[in-house]
Amino acid sequence: MTTTPTHWTDFDKLYNLPDPRPYFRGVETGDYRMPGVMALALRRLIPVLAAGGAGPVKLIDFAAGYGAVGLCLRTGQSMAGLYDYFRTDASAIEDAGRFADMRAKGGGAAAHQIDAIDIADRALDYARTCGAIDVAHTDNLVMAPPGPALSDALRSADLVYECGAIGDHVSTAMSALLAAAAPNRPILLLSPRPRVDLAPLRAALAEHGYAMKTAVPGIRYRRAFSPSEMREELAAGVGNGYAAEECTVGDYFRVDLRLAIPEEKDPEPLLQALSGLPHDRL
Repeated sequence: MTTTPTHWTDFDKLYNLPDPRPYFRGVETGDYRMPGVMALALRRLIPVLAAGGAGPVKLIDFAAGYGAVGLCLRTGQSMAGLYDYFRTDASAIEDAGRFADMRAKGGGAAAHQIDAIDIADRALDYARTCGAIDVAHTDNLVMAPPGPALSDALRSADLVYECGAIGDHVSTAMSALLAAAAPNRPILLLSPRPRVDLAPLRAALAEHGYAMKTAVPGIRYRRAFSPSEMREELAAGVGNGYAAEECTVGDYFRVDLRLAIPEEKDPEPLLQALSGLPHDRL
């Protein structure tokens, strides 16, 4: 089984295995950084969301996979730290113990709960075993509305985040998610790259009374796995109206972290919390 991908579609074979090591060893070749950046952003947002509330902040990890965001958030590790860890073989139970030790040393964020959504059931099982998430949901929001358990979670969620893994499906998925969450109005923290047409996403959000704002621009997402994948990324971005240089940061794909906020809520506390996020130091 290859762990040297040349295109993102190669991860169809790596994304839902009992052991996450082939996946992490594969994405390491492109220095995939976004879960660590997302965890850094959540560390700043959780206290803002917690202000005046009761109980832990409730997060929804959309397209959670093996729980990389939760692992970074709860252990204090960067993606570079996870890549280093996953170079050594171990069982899921051994992983769970080692991540619990990291969390006990105070590396984690303020009180929160993570419900995770992904169609990759074995990946979610691993994430839950290792404490990266608390509850797993395998609903496919692109194909059907969420079931009762996920709907209940959405109706009490404070924030939903995603790391850009679902591409152009993001508008369909977020629309289904917001419809199921009503009357709750969670914040969305989204990572669409220039290859994603934002027009359908903005339209879907507007239908639910949400506005999208850029919170953290110019993040290094990951390197291309091959020259042909970089050409494909640039062509898609240019097709969506970006200049070629707006699609990359150096030799990395570029992503802008965006907040989608209900029109009745003040975005400034959240935008201020993310201002100056040191994403390039990870």
